[in-house]
Amino acid sequence: MQQFLNRLPYPAILALAAMTGALMPLAFAPVSLWPLVFLLLALLLILVETQNSCRRVFFIGWIFGLGYFGFGVYWIYNSLHDFGMAPPVVAGILTGLMIVVLALFVGFTLSGWKFIQRIKGQQGIWVLPLLWFAFEWLRGWILTGMPWLSVGYSQTESPLAGYAPLIGVYGLSAMCLLLALAVLKITRDREYRYFVLIVLIFGAGISLQNIDWTDAQSSALKVTLIQGNIPQEIKWQYDQRQNIFNIYWRETTRNWDSDLIVWPETALPGRSEDIEQDVLLPMAIAATEQDSSILTGVIVSDSASQRYYNSMLLLGTYQGVYHKRHLVMFGEYYPMRWLLDFMRGMINIPYSDLEPGPDEQTMMSVKGIKLGLSICFEDAFTRDIMRDMPASNILVNASNDAWFGDSLAPHQHLQMAQMRALETGRPMIRSTNTGVSAFIDYRGRLIQKSEQFKIQSLTQNIVGRTGTTPFYTVAKIQGIVALLILGALLFNVIKIHRDNRAASL
Repeated sequence: MQQFLNRLPYPAILALAAMTGALMPLAFAPVSLWPLVFLLLALLLILVETQNSCRRVFFIGWIFGLGYFGFGVYWIYNSLHDFGMAPPVVAGILTGLMIVVLALFVGFTLSGWKFIQRIKGQQGIWVLPLLWFAFEWLRGWILTGMPWLSVGYSQTESPLAGYAPLIGVYGLSAMCLLLALAVLKITRDREYRYFVLIVLIFGAGISLQNIDWTDAQSSALKVTLIQGNIPQEIKWQYDQRQNIFNIYWRETTRNWDSDLIVWPETALPGRSEDIEQDVLLPMAIAATEQDSSILTGVIVSDSASQRYYNSMLLLGTYQGVYHKRHLVMFGEYYPMRWLLDFMRGMINIPYSDLEPGPDEQTMMSVKGIKLGLSICFEDAFTRDIMRDMPASNILVNASNDAWFGDSLAPHQHLQMAQMRALETGRPMIRSTNTGVSAFIDYRGRLIQKSEQFKIQSLTQNIVGRTGTTPFYTVAKIQGIVALLILGALLFNVIKIHRDNRAASL
């Protein structure tokens, strides 16, 4: 194959890279063809090996990324246009910019790899997993981060999931690249000894899945998730408030025997100060009378400072409040407001000028079991979930994935929640508006999940966990490791550039 590809013109190589990238989302939820990752990445590396120029390799990676993210996160357009009412041109430009920027990280990774190979020769090929790890970490951090479709998420259902409690999602991404290199060695160089490496890695992964890194608590919490299935088109309409409340209340009163009843993100439309007397207070009284607690999403307003928070309120026998810390750019806040404030008039997203919650917040507790809360895409970030570790016993995520319609996004989001459960050794419960709501065990396995676009209640007895996984320690230093890798690459690029300039004088 390598000889055939070497004869192809460069535009044909770019076209193959785009098609290879476009197939990558099939390895993720909901299709979950996880073995496809190793084959597609190996093919990408074979395409890269047809070129000696770092610049050409960069464009191969970038074009691959355009296919990868273009088909993987196309739903950003749906969110902005179909529900944010942005004009098609505005929605298209913003979505396109996001995809272009995300694709750059693949281009930089592969061109950096080619650069190292030119310095170190064949030994340099094994640097690729480290570079991929570093650039994925950077993608999940810079400008608040966009870690969606990190390669490691594709392995949530595979034997490699056993490594997640040790190395996390970025470590899994690096492992996928290591296995892709092994496939490359087998298919291109006929070095069949790398079959042994593949077998050992998968065998160890299977064994690791049987290890309990954390300990079960002695008592369980009976939890009910309420999925209201409120269409995004009517969710914020004033005349629909009572109907929306009635749906959630009807499902709640059927489940008063639960210790905790969880409603989704912003399940109650409107601000807390507007519904405190007529809605929130009666809810709290009723839940207390039933010896239960309701955890609901609502916009909490601070009338004194005129600030608004995307929050979760715990009402009833137990009380508490959590303000979302990690806000969605262009959805909940506008960066560089002095420059981009004009865009607020083009995108109709309610409460798109929110305040982030403080880093330190009092953790909610129900019957002595502590809840690690996250709202919407906060569960896409390892660092956000790790803030409450090891104190939290159960992870709770409330989300409104109705913004993404019937797309890949809700399924991809659920897969990321599974990874957080694996990394922390904690059960995760997700209450969403239109799906996919789910109970996830501490090994990242789905216990129960809802159907999409259906009013539904799910109930399970959930046992909290204590202790930490090895990744709890690794997570604290992975950013430092990534920066060291990127720093070493940058140092060598600058050094070679200076040496070349000096030689030409």
